[in-house]
Amino acid sequence: MRRRALSIRARLTLIFVFVTALVFIATGTAIYLVARHSNNAEAIGSVNQAMAQVENMSSHKIVSGSIPLVLNNREDVVIQVTNLADRQVWAASRAILRYPVLSHEVVAVHSSSEYLVHLLAWVKKSPLQGRLTLGQAQSITTPLGPGLIVGFIYGNSIAQSNHRILIDIIAAFPPLLIIVALIVWFSVGLTLSPVEAIRRRVATIAANDLTERVPETGGDDEVSRLARTLNAMLNRLQTSSRIQQEFVSNASHELRSPLTTLLATVDRASHHLEETDWVEFTDTIRREGRRIDSLVDDLFFLARSDERGEQMRREEVDIDDIMDEEARRVRQITTLSISTAGVHPTRVWGDPAMLRRMVRNIVDNALRFANEEVSFSTRYVGPMVEICVHDDGTGVDVANSERLFQRFVRSDSARSRASGGTGLGLPIVAEIALRHGGEAHFMPVESGSTMRIQIRRY
Repeated sequence: MRRRALSIRARLTLIFVFVTALVFIATGTAIYLVARHSNNAEAIGSVNQAMAQVENMSSHKIVSGSIPLVLNNREDVVIQVTNLADRQVWAASRAILRYPVLSHEVVAVHSSSEYLVHLLAWVKKSPLQGRLTLGQAQSITTPLGPGLIVGFIYGNSIAQSNHRILIDIIAAFPPLLIIVALIVWFSVGLTLSPVEAIRRRVATIAANDLTERVPETGGDDEVSRLARTLNAMLNRLQTSSRIQQEFVSNASHELRSPLTTLLATVDRASHHLEETDWVEFTDTIRREGRRIDSLVDDLFFLARSDERGEQMRREEVDIDDIMDEEARRVRQITTLSISTAGVHPTRVWGDPAMLRRMVRNIVDNALRFANEEVSFSTRYVGPMVEICVHDDGTGVDVANSERLFQRFVRSDSARSRASGGTGLGLPIVAEIALRHGGEAHFMPVESGSTMRIQIRRY
């Protein structure tokens, strides 16, 4: 069973919560380290201040009174003043008054930094273990000889303060993530609500009714552009559906006409066998059959072109040779004058079968409307090859001639159908010209009509 993927809303929420968790962990760690450093620095400052107060006491006051002298300092700081020579406690805070010299094992160490390291190591082994932290040491000079002042933070106040900070940071972690998750969840939902509205509207659009459109917000953000893009796509689908329906309707109509003629001819002949002109019967069957074959061939070409594009076989093609072949063909089937005086050597890189079909459609179109003469011409125009076919017929309205390249459109329906036109020849010409990087259109001329095709040489 395929696992269902999380929604975009859920994924964005998880990403934001994860990123927030990383930021909170980094920030909380930094806050804890800074706070602990601040607490420790404040505690060491208190120890140094207490030691400075003891150092400022006159040496005779320390040694003249009862030994050890009781020092009245802060409860969280303990001080001990000792004689390095005989390890005697001269003065001490009340909390450690009865304790021996804390520096007993490190008297021989003269460096203050080394002394402190050894001193703290020794304190961990003493009965005061766990109650003395952050020790400081400083040497003094008295009339009785050299001495040493040792100060410590007494008790667990620093550790408890640091622990409280850590607990507060950890306690704030889950509520913060929950708040961020809720804010992101509702914010993303609000942001994606137009997308959901678009989805619901698209889900209700039926294939047989493409007139509905998705709502547009009128802005220029991503959602607004998505709505406009979908509406543009629906417009294209509606147009494509309409064209497809018209194409099927027109194709059915075009096929029905020759089929009706065939059936009527066969029915008439079957009921009047002796009176039937079998030569005319054969000609009618052959003519209408060829018309159906031509129509089906054109429909098949356009259908393949619409579906996936007709496959092109590219090679060098002499356009002037194709024009000469067409001239020889039409001279055998018509009494019209065919002129090839304007045909010059021209060569393109294209599909020979498609190009022959394009030229034949142009020539057949000109033959239907010519009175006496049809002329061909070819030449190079920059990177293009220009093919022109002119007839001396009634001509076309150049301003509205673009519609003639639409499927099943004729300039004169009655005359075109009677002369064998299907309304597909010129659309195929335009399609082949487009596939070869060119275009097809009618040129304005004084009399008759001239169709010009331009295709790329390479």
